Amino acid sequence: MDWFSEQDIQLPIFQTLVGILACSILWGLVVFIWQVVSQVRGWSRTFAYSPKFIRIAAVAIAGLFVSSQSAGAKALQHASVEKVNSGHSNKSSDSLLVGALVGSGTVNIATLSYMVAKRRAAMRSAKFLSQPDDEVMASELGATKDEVDRGGDVDWRIIVRVLGSPVVETSAGDPITIGKGKSLELLTWLVEHRESSTRSAARTALWSENIQDATFSNVVSELRRSLNTSAGDLENEEWIPRTFTNQMILNDKVVTDAFIIENFLKHYLDNPNDVNRNRLEESLSYVRDLPFAGTNYTWADAEGITTSHVITTVQAAVLLGEYAISVNDTETLFYVTEKGLRVLPGHEELVALRMKGHSKVGNRSAIKLEWEAYARAVEADAWAGGAPSSQLEDLAKSLARV
Repeated sequence: MDWFSEQDIQLPIFQTLVGILACSILWGLVVFIWQVVSQVRGWSRTFAYSPKFIRIAAVAIAGLFVSSQSAGAKALQHASVEKVNSGHSNKSSDSLLVGALVGSGTVNIATLSYMVAKRRAAMRSAKFLSQPDDEVMASELGATKDEVDRGGDVDWRIIVRVLGSPVVETSAGDPITIGKGKSLELLTWLVEHRESSTRSAARTALWSENIQDATFSNVVSELRRSLNTSAGDLENEEWIPRTFTNQMILNDKVVTDAFIIENFLKHYLDNPNDVNRNRLEESLSYVRDLPFAGTNYTWADAEGITTSHVITTVQAAVLLGEYAISVNDTETLFYVTEKGLRVLPGHEELVALRMKGHSKVGNRSAIKLEWEAYARAVEADAWAGGAPSSQLEDLAKSLARV
């Protein structure tokens, strides 16, 4: 301690280093106690034994120690020239200077080596251990994308149900009352012509003769009022935005039940997993009857929209029915085929699936009933020529004998 007493410039540095050491020891003790308590209590939060601020302080103090030693050495050399007995003191100060430089260099090298090692370990962890995290993130993004792709917009607020007599309801199933019949038809036309909806095209499709601008404006105003009253206002949006052009836009949050089935069918064809299959099966609950039943929407028949909805629904019913019979799920089989026959009575493939389902449960009388119902439907259809399918008749007879 004599050397530190003689050199005033060294004493503050030594005291600072001792203080830093004491703080580091205290921090380590606190962290150790915290880790023990965390393990006992089951807490997930932990603290590092050597946090960044301690490492930074150590490097800073080490650098300050080196600079101070150099300054102290210069002061010692200057003072030793003026002293009479300078031989012994010069040797002592030189040896002390060398020791201080070696000590500070060792501290700096050790500290920097430790920090470099920690940095390299962190880089290796990021390189080799982040891949599972990336996979989790990718799966989450994929799930989010799947939710968005389900129908172009997952925020379905209004569903125009066209698989049956056209009605409008919210996504929660609450009915929306559209006052005028033409307003309901206009909404149906808009949602079926989302990509090409204009005022002039709507007027041509809904009215066979020219109508006054005031009449068309009243129909549009009634539709807007009904949607705002029953479905509520949209934040910073409108159900039918007002434009100063011929274009007539319908909000993307309005969809049809046929649109929902079509999108779920697309995803099931792309990826036939259990989730997509269940979604497709649930979407068939929208089917009530023939598309646009009870209406005189000539534009729907003329443009092939009715046929398109029938084909989509039947395709979904056949796919689900084939899977159901392959796993002996007759309940689902009869449910989905019945939905398909609602839009296309007498469809041979659907009838055949129902016959096979009755055969699996040993119900021969039901096979006969299915055949008779099919035959009556064919006879009532002028386009079928009144002749039931001979292949389907042979299938019914063979299944009834089993």
